[in-house]
Amino acid sequence: MGKHGPRKRPRDKFGLPSAPPPSGVTGFDIEKPQHIADDAVASAVFDKLVGFLAQRGDLRKSHELALGLLAGEWSRHVGAARIARETPIVDGPRGPKAHPAAGVAAAAARVARDLLADFGLTPASLARIDVPSRPTAPSLVDKFRAKRDASRVTPDDTDLDDMQRFMLSHGTDAEKAATVAEVLDDRRMFGDV
Repeated sequence: MGKHGPRKRPRDKFGLPSAPPPSGVTGFDIEKPQHIADDAVASAVFDKLVGFLAQRGDLRKSHELALGLLAGEWSRHVGAARIARETPIVDGPRGPKAHPAAGVAAAAARVARDLLADFGLTPASLARIDVPSRPTAPSLVDKFRAKRDASRVTPDDTDLDDMQRFMLSHGTDAEKAATVAEVLDDRRMFGDV
């Protein structure tokens, strides 16, 4: 415990909880692909993705290259977006135009978003992942409804004549309700309810 309550989890520059990759994930180590080892942004994104997937239990050795591609695309997006932010407009042969890096950043972001969805790391794709839920105790409302439903009286087949059976199986909702009400009235009259 810290001086002012529980110690907070470390967060990255985006405010997300940092998750360092475990060293021995399910019996094997995920190796960082060579093409992103020298890129600081891609390397950090790769480590964070490995940590998230390992924490969730979805990390496989076969994910190595796809995670490397995702980290590389994210690094490309960050670099191109920084350039486009610094110089948003350039002179072209027909006058001023948007910096080409803006298009590169957008394309890299699309590829990264698609790869994130493939790994179940977007809100929409996370909803499609089948996570076993803990069984919950029935709420007070559920208990009340169960008790209410158990106390409702419904007619048995023994209480029905042929016409009433026909109306319950073939009649409209109003006719079915009237038939049930008729049977219940008969029960009340004879003290069965």
